[in-house]
Amino acid sequence: MRKSVFYAAPGARTGDVIPKYIDGTYQLFYLKNWKDPHEPKAVFGWHRMESRDLLHFGEETPVYVRGGTGDLICRDGRWHLFSCIFPEGRQLVTHYISPDGSLDHWELQEEDTFGPDGEIYDLSDWRDPRIVYREELDEYWMFLAARARDRHSQNGCVGLCVSRDLKKWEYRSPAYYPRRFNGACECPDVFRMGDWYYLVFSSYTNLFGTYYVKRRAGDDCWRIPANHRLDGRAFYAAKTAGEGEERYLFGWNPTKEEDLFGFWPGKLSAQDYRTWDWGGSMVIHRLTQRPDGDLALSMPEKKKDFFEETVQNSFFPLTDGWESNKNVYRAEGDDRQQMALMQPLPERFYLSAGIRMGSARQAGVALRVDESMKEGYYLYLEPDRGRLVYRSWLRMSEEGGKTFPYDVELETPVRVSEDGCYRLEILADESVAAAYVNGEAALSFRMYDLRGRNLGLFSFGSAAFEDVSLRKGGGEG
Repeated sequence: MRKSVFYAAPGARTGDVIPKYIDGTYQLFYLKNWKDPHEPKAVFGWHRMESRDLLHFGEETPVYVRGGTGDLICRDGRWHLFSCIFPEGRQLVTHYISPDGSLDHWELQEEDTFGPDGEIYDLSDWRDPRIVYREELDEYWMFLAARARDRHSQNGCVGLCVSRDLKKWEYRSPAYYPRRFNGACECPDVFRMGDWYYLVFSSYTNLFGTYYVKRRAGDDCWRIPANHRLDGRAFYAAKTAGEGEERYLFGWNPTKEEDLFGFWPGKLSAQDYRTWDWGGSMVIHRLTQRPDGDLALSMPEKKKDFFEETVQNSFFPLTDGWESNKNVYRAEGDDRQQMALMQPLPERFYLSAGIRMGSARQAGVALRVDESMKEGYYLYLEPDRGRLVYRSWLRMSEEGGKTFPYDVELETPVRVSEDGCYRLEILADESVAAAYVNGEAALSFRMYDLRGRNLGLFSFGSAAFEDVSLRKGGGEG
């Protein structure tokens, strides 16, 4: 078993994950995107691996299902798998059955392949099937990434088909059709937690990321929660798995390694400057439920076990106005920024700190920052705007300011803390990282170009940094 904070197989990117929780084990199927398609050892299609704790991962097994995202379900003791294919520009759903009861051998039921009807649904999009058995109806419901057949462009939806035998499907009206997206709502996932049902999907057009809506059991309409985005731009195609109140969200953080569209700038070689790829590293968040039915994202507790050795804190104020007492660092000035340099950061680390906001408009940490704290990766809270912000070193120069016509690189909403304290946790493994705030919000990001630098603290206004703790990670286990 291999330990991994953010899983990616050597020579490949982790694409869409199809997670299933079966007999106490997470069976993780995923779309494997080989970096070199001509690699002699490359096996294309779905791959599967197992994990009990989402920190240790077993060896991969190719299952030889060629196609896009899908789902699997057991009926009368037989496993059925659904995927999607794209022949000659068309999009079709495919059906497989396991002949031996295993999860690794599948036989295509070619006669069951089907596409959109052209009446309720447009012929352009038909993919990413998700199967749910409705026991009270004795029906199987298939949710799909689709487009409604309509006269306007905002026809992206979550489609719905219904079957009793997993072979013949009846087209129904869309399960979710907000007339908000001009592309299909990808990778739909439906699950129940307590008294609420949830629909998770990803969008790549009007909004870019993974979103969810909620519906109380017995209600007919989906509601948009106060924050309906799960993570940020650097997290996509997320689906869930779990049992009872334990449920996790599996998505991917994209790499920046392929210039697929020719957008990379010619003058600046920085990798942080580049465009996002399809696929990268697996990111797993824990899903919890708030009293109002909204979902919260937190760090899976087992991930901390990867980081075994505590790194001693050091503290070097770069500006006046700081006070330190034991493991509390206070920035006392108002209406000005205060900066302090701390110890060097390992390549793999877990960082936690409580940030107690006083008058500060912004306060946070700088990762892999230089001695003057000019260039690094900045994560900071803005309580007045209710968000956590990520900003890279590229924005710290005139060239970067001219190139990027916006101030915020990545952000995620954060609820206002009742006691004014925000617990910030960060997991990082070389270039890939994820930040969490108060066990309710997450933000994935990348750090490519700057290495071997320090941790920094900064605050624009008064704030206190409490219980700052840094641990470094181990290797293979």
